[in-house]
Amino acid sequence: MMERRNRSSIWVAVALGAVLISGCADSPLHSLYYRKQWQDDEKYGPTLFTRLEELKNLRKEAARMNEQQQVELAKRLNRSVAQDPSTVYRAQATRTLGALTTPEAIDGLYRATQDAEPTVRVAACEAWGQRGDGQALNALGQLIRSDSNLDVRVAAARELGGFEDPAAVQSLGVALDDPDPALQFRAVESLRRISGEDFGNNVPAWRQYVRGEPVDRGETPSIAQRLLSFF
Repeated sequence: MMERRNRSSIWVAVALGAVLISGCADSPLHSLYYRKQWQDDEKYGPTLFTRLEELKNLRKEAARMNEQQQVELAKRLNRSVAQDPSTVYRAQATRTLGALTTPEAIDGLYRATQDAEPTVRVAACEAWGQRGDGQALNALGQLIRSDSNLDVRVAAARELGGFEDPAAVQSLGVALDDPDPALQFRAVESLRRISGEDFGNNVPAWRQYVRGEPVDRGETPSIAQRLLSFF
């Protein structure tokens, strides 16, 4: 009888564990299990979740920081971009650097631009776009010209849409010459935003615009036609 009872207890424990770890993700038991795991992990230092939440809060507070606070934070984030083993954390640290106006943030952004992981380089594009100065314009143009990853080049082209500058137009012209339609499409959208012109998705017409040549506007295509022209 005792052996049978012990076996029953074991099977109940196994079943309970299966409920906690598998399918019932919305159940109270599941939530309690992972909350306890998170609390246990916190005993050994901040979890990645906690560290990411801290960065999110720092981005919100950045505009209210004084110069010295921004400098100290930039130095800390620069170290994180250089040394942290988590790709996710390096990317979020890079985005936080973009919210800072202090010159000390530049070192970390340039380092993120050279990160081995495309995810971090995409975050660098977003941070440069947020910064919006001459260094940002040059960095984004260089990424379009030289980065090997399509997602990074597309991100750079998107951020260049916030710069009303001839240098941005020329960098987007480089993107127009890329054979990938996704990058061409993003370049056209950014050029449309910068210039206020609309030549549809006629890439040759936009190339003429970038070169400063007269453009035959013709009939402006519908949105559906613009999208279909890239497929």
